[in-house]
Amino acid sequence: MTFRSGEVALAGTLFVPDAGGRRPAVVLYHGSGPQSRDRFTGRWFAEHGVAALAYDKRGVGESSGDFRAVPFTDLVDDGLAGIAFLKTRAEINPKHIGVWGQSQGGWLGPLAASRSKDIAFVIAVSGPAVSPGEQMVFYYGNQLRARGLGDREVEEAGDLRRKVWHLLSTGEGADATQLALDRAKSRPWFKALDDQAEGLFDRSANDLVNDRALRDRIWYRTELNYDPRIALRALTVPSLFIFGDRDEVTPVDVSASIIRETMTRPDHPPFSIAVFAGADHGIFVTSSEGRRTRAPGYLETVAKWIHD
Repeated sequence: MTFRSGEVALAGTLFVPDAGGRRPAVVLYHGSGPQSRDRFTGRWFAEHGVAALAYDKRGVGESSGDFRAVPFTDLVDDGLAGIAFLKTRAEINPKHIGVWGQSQGGWLGPLAASRSKDIAFVIAVSGPAVSPGEQMVFYYGNQLRARGLGDREVEEAGDLRRKVWHLLSTGEGADATQLALDRAKSRPWFKALDDQAEGLFDRSANDLVNDRALRDRIWYRTELNYDPRIALRALTVPSLFIFGDRDEVTPVDVSASIIRETMTRPDHPPFSIAVFAGADHGIFVTSSEGRRTRAPGYLETVAKWIHD
């Protein structure tokens, strides 16, 4: 089926439980990159009594538009359009429609619920509670560790990355950034850091701050400093946050701490955090033979939560 989000036509599949009557439902938000409709998760929800709308991200599969042309936060509107579509369906209970999102979708689900009173619950899987900038500092840092760099070197590289990104996003701190760049060039981690950014750190601060095409990129202009805590504070519905403790993309300990600190308030609705041992960003575990399977208890935890 197809539904519209503004000028964009989104193609998807609605998975409906076999049982009759008006059913609760969930809209599935994507992770980053060119993601098509998540058929596995859609079927799983339907098998557990919840209808699920899975759709191709704009510009992917049969959907029109281009997800790369807008800030990722604009993609929240596509899920909200999916909710409006579900509310027109006879088999859906319009008062029990929630959102599920993984990775980038873990930012979008809470954001959608903070903007719409039509959302009844939120499930966020591996969704960072830090800004996209801090999430990428963490991710790139783990890549540097995989190349043999130590924690101190990774921390120094991350500090330089923050300074350069702050300069590009705000235009502030050119002198301090140039001093940091000059000092960094003699450090053993500099080449690895520069390789990650395709030569960005080998340019002068003035060159960077005067490069309008670079600074006008959506990442620096809009996405880098998005603060997910604002949406978390505004949540008024039950929420489930799921992580794996071997996640190398999302800083799990920091994210879980921020969620607890932000949402543990008398006026906040109930929330739960589940962290699965040995699980990666996709909540998979890897056996000694290299076989990847979903973490034991992950799907059972979601099933129990949605039916409680």
